[in-house]
Amino acid sequence: MSVAHLVTAARTDPPAAQGHTTYRAEVLLVERALVAEGLLNSSYADGSYGTKAVTAYAALQRRYGYSGRDADGIPGINSLTRLGAAHGFTVTP
Repeated sequence: MSVAHLVTAARTDPPAAQGHTTYRAEVLLVERALVAEGLLNSSYADGSYGTKAVTAYAALQRRYGYSGRDADGIPGINSLTRLGAAHGFTVTP
């Protein structure tokens, strides 16, 4: 799982056409983890890092103690590594 890929998806998918996917497999892993955390409805775990995923990830960041610009829904190395440790995936820069 690449943080760079997730950041790209989080910035590319929301403004794109409905259903657009960037790094679908990696995004799907994160979305499934967000579903398991109770932050994302499973109907939105589709491999597109859309606005619902951004909102859910921001909620995760706040849960982890981040605030302000640090809780923007864009994955960072620390939050993504923590999520990965809890859900069985490893993270690379």
